[in-house]
Amino acid sequence: MREVARRGYADLRVSDVARRAHVAARTVYLHAPTKERLVETALRRRAAALIGRIDRWRPRGESADAVLGELIAMHEREYRAESVLLETLVDGALPRRVAALLRELDSVRLGIINRTLSDLARRGALRARAADAVSLAHALLSYPTWRTALTGPGGRRAPRLIYSALRTALL
Repeated sequence: MREVARRGYADLRVSDVARRAHVAARTVYLHAPTKERLVETALRRRAAALIGRIDRWRPRGESADAVLGELIAMHEREYRAESVLLETLVDGALPRRVAALLRELDSVRLGIINRTLSDLARRGALRARAADAVSLAHALLSYPTWRTALTGPGGRRAPRLIYSALRTALL
């Protein structure tokens, strides 16, 4: 996967993947008959692990403030842990079947945001309508937003800034 992230899908060569893995190119082809299958298998395995972690996430805190903070911390943690995967998927230069993983991942992420904020709405903790809260959180917690926030002028302060923006707008 590092080779895909480093070179991009179009410039990826199976021989480079084999060299990096210290195996013969034929060995790579035995496991994946095409470059597309090789990339899809690697990305699908990583994406499935990420989807599982996100899907199992539940907030531990009771207060709306704590729950919102945990939701943001989970997104930051997963972005930092899987930035190579996410950047590769967001890049957009992948075959259609492989790029579908990003939609799948985003769907699970949206489900967590929806479940968490709907629960806060049921408890009367939101100032905004639940649908508006979900839309705003979905936009601010998306992977391209994290990339921009963490690599831009906000840098390390980005999670606090995102938390502050969501807290001010929603709680």
